[in-house]
Amino acid sequence: LITTLKRSPSVLGQKLAEEGALPFLMKVLSIEKALSIQAHPDRELAARLNKEKPDVYKDANHKPEIAIALTDFEALCGFRPVSELLG
Repeated sequence: LITTLKRSPSVLGQKLAEEGALPFLMKVLSIEKALSIQAHPDRELAARLNKEKPDVYKDANHKPEIAIALTDFEALCGFRPVSELLG
């Protein structure tokens, strides 16, 4: 990815070419079993946490995620209501 971006910086849009940074974290995962739950703050909360505790929350940006499956994949998003879990 970095080679492509250096060769063609506008491939992901002019704004990214000018800023020189991706607005997301690129991860490649090999998923054989269930992954742990990850929770990320929205943009407003991420900025506030970074301002209040920069030693803990080092990034003021939110962390939008996308999953692109290369093989069969099943994903669960969100949480069930407590009443449903206890019922």
